[in-house]
Parts: sequence; C-alpha cells; structure tokens
Amino acid sequence: MRSFIASPAFDAAHALHVCYAPMGKRAPSRRTTDSNTYRFFVDPAVIHGDVVELTDRGLVHQLGSVLRLQPEQCITLLDNAGRAYTVLLDQIDKHVVRGTVVEQAAAGGEPQLELTLYMALVRSERFEWVLQKGTELGIRSFVPLLCERSLLSGADAITPAKLERWQRIIREAAEQARRGRLPSLQPPQAFGPVCTSLHEPEQAVLLWEKSGVESLRSRLTRGPQLSTIFSGPEGGWSDDEHNLAVNAGITLVSLGPRTLRAETAPLVAATAVLYTAGDLD
Repeated sequence: MRSFIASPAFDAAHALHVCYAPMGKRAPSRRTTDSNTYRFFVDPAVIHGDVVELTDRGLVHQLGSVLRLQPEQCITLLDNAGRAYTVLLDQIDKHVVRGTVVEQAAAGGEPQLELTLYMALVRSERFEWVLQKGTELGIRSFVPLLCERSLLSGADAITPAKLERWQRIIREAAEQARRGRLPSLQPPQAFGPVCTSLHEPEQAVLLWEKSGVESLRSRLTRGPQLSTIFSGPEGGWSDDEHNLAVNAGITLVSLGPRTLRAETAPLVAATAVLYTAGDLD
C-alpha cells in the first residue's frame, strides 16, 4: 500500500497529477475522474480524514472485478451530504479497497426545487422505470402510493427485497446522472391519509386523465411554485379519490388531449415543473 505521509506537499501534488493527467499520458489511460461510471455513493463512515477503506462486498466486487480498476487510478465518492471526494486507489483485493482522498468539493448536481412525486403503484417494471428516469431528471423524493386501482392492495406487498432493489435503482441512476444526493424513497402510503395530512396542498397537483380541468401549463404560469405531483394508477383515479383531492385543496391538472401511460405522465409533469423552476436550463 502506498503512503502519503512522508512528504504531504509532494504527494498531494503527485496524486492530483495522477488523477487529472491527460488521457494517454499514463497507463492505464482512463481518466476516471471525468466519468460518471466511477462515481459511487458511500456511507460517510468509510472516509476517515484522508483515508478511505471500502468493505462493502458489492462495491468492492464492482471496483475490482467488474471495472478492473488498479492502484493509482481514481474514483469519486459521494457522502450523500453534498460532498464529493476524489480518491486515489492504493490497494484493491477481494475483500477491501483502500485509497487516499486527494481532493474534495461540493458535489453539485442537485436542483433547487425539492420536488416530491407520489406515484401510484403500477406494474413493477414501469414503476422502476419512473424511479430511474425521475432520479435522472432531479426528483428529490419518491412516495409509492396505494390507490383503489393499484395493482398491489397493501403496503405488506412491498417486500424488503423489492425495496432494496428500488433503492439500488435510485442509487445507480443518481450516480450516472452526477447527482450530489440520493433521492429519498418513502414507505408506501395510502392515498386518503396523504391527502388529509398534506401540509401545502396549494403547491400540489394531481394528474387527471379526463377533461374539464386546468392544464398543467396554465397552473405553472400562475404560481405558487409546485413541489408535489400525484400520479395515478393504470386504471385511473376513482371518483372517491377525485373528491378527496378536491376537498384537500389539491389542484387537478391535465397534460393535454393525448392519453399518456401511467409511467409517462409523471415524468412529463416533473420535466415541466423542473423546467419552469429553472432546474433544466
């Protein structure tokens, strides 16, 4: 294992040179600090000052066996608190990866708007697609929503294995999109109690597939800024759910004359809201 203790000034300069050297000037030639493939969210506890020790089996396997990284290559670690650490790898084996922090900075990549999506539980592959693409767009929080026409009838249908898979999808999408924080994934909630307990219903919209309601575009032009989107199941909202939303003060909005799929509508709405907020310049 290499040491940076004997000559801090020299070693720090050397380490930064190694991490940021132009491609082709050293072997191997991948300048990993420029690639989102080499960004990883980690528990802040693995960073001890300038020393990093990774023991998570999945991450160690990915670094050593999948990406085949070698000592003197660099990766970026994200602490999910807004900091990014450039780490020069020192040691890689089957059980542990060690490295040295050579630079740290604000992670960036986060929208100003804290947008929450309440997404009705739909078919698994469609729900997961929304998690992935919504994370890329900049949604800050996802809440699985239990509705009358949801395919799953209760929160107990969401197994720990499924929640772990959803968290992994969010993490990988956030790393790929160069986000600085992981979006939160809340426990499944029933639509009725959510409506009655919503703190700022004037900042929420419910995507309504039928005619006779205001367009999302119109709602976005008159304020206040939206922070919450409700998106329904494949079978649509029930009449009771419609009435609950209206009575709670949530604005029903339309996305136009074309019928969008359950996984398409929330992403279209999120894109419009984030664009209006200036987060998709």
